[in-house]
Amino acid sequence: MGSKFIKACNVISKTDGSYIVYAAMIASAGIDDKKDNPAAFKDDINLLIRQLKSKSRETILSVGGIDLLARDFTLPKISKENIAGAVMIEAENSIFETLDGMYSDYQILSSPSDEKMDILFIASPKKNVNRMINNLSLTNLEVSAVTADNIALTNAYITFNDRRAGMESVVLVNIGHEVSNIAIIDHGNLQFVRNVAFGGKDVTAEIRNAYEVDEDTAEQIKRYPAIWENIGLNIKSILKKSSSNLLEAIFRSMEYCVSRQRIGKVDRIVLTGGGAMVKGIDAFIFDILGITTDKWNPLASDKIKSNVNANDDLGFMTVVALGLALQKAAQKGDSANV
Repeated sequence: MGSKFIKACNVISKTDGSYIVYAAMIASAGIDDKKDNPAAFKDDINLLIRQLKSKSRETILSVGGIDLLARDFTLPKISKENIAGAVMIEAENSIFETLDGMYSDYQILSSPSDEKMDILFIASPKKNVNRMINNLSLTNLEVSAVTADNIALTNAYITFNDRRAGMESVVLVNIGHEVSNIAIIDHGNLQFVRNVAFGGKDVTAEIRNAYEVDEDTAEQIKRYPAIWENIGLNIKSILKKSSSNLLEAIFRSMEYCVSRQRIGKVDRIVLTGGGAMVKGIDAFIFDILGITTDKWNPLASDKIKSNVNANDDLGFMTVVALGLALQKAAQKGDSANV
């Protein structure tokens, strides 16, 4: 449930290792206002679910935003039944923010030695999670799990790029409307996550300021590079002025992982999300950071036997929803709405 769209996927796993994917999205502008008109919100969600051709009401949500708290630390090897308690003690000792108003979870990363284990601890404000669940309570969907956008992003990438993911150190960047999710994977293992305040709206705002046009016109200019030459738009100049937050976050994230010996070097930066569809953004990041940068449409994977309702744009937009749906579809023949 993003700031601009609600994206959903229904994934069905096949016995041959392939997948059938139904993908859809609707505008989420003013979603909080629709709580005063539950019938309208319910109709919107039902329309979305009908496009997924799913009878299941089980729904998995993810949270993002710049207030997502992510920390990693190393613990001695502990018995499975004692890990959760040890993680919370370490988190409370090493994090200055109060955890009382947050939902939290953790993930065991690759172990640096036989005696120690690396832990990724993630927490999100309860108000954010509760708002999403309360919105969906207006419908007859049932929320069975909540995770982080970055985890879902990682899940989708590893599933559909297992060979490359297992051979490389990759920085995944999902560029949303307001926030970008970063996840660093080293040879198939998640090592780091971070969110940064940069999205497609920042590029639109820079175009709006440069050409003194309204937001809708600026958005149209951004989407249609065929008109750039006519108006003299230099996309690299626009990106240079608007994306300093993103570039610094990518660089600092890589620097941190190298300094902590989580990775040796980064082999590739992979861009997805709606903001990744801006023409030239991959070449711009390569020019600045000097690392091979690709765009990734997950629905173009040869593991997907059939994309229903999907086009190139939708593939970029629904990558997080796809990763969430895969969490349920790992049980062969099963599926879930996300």
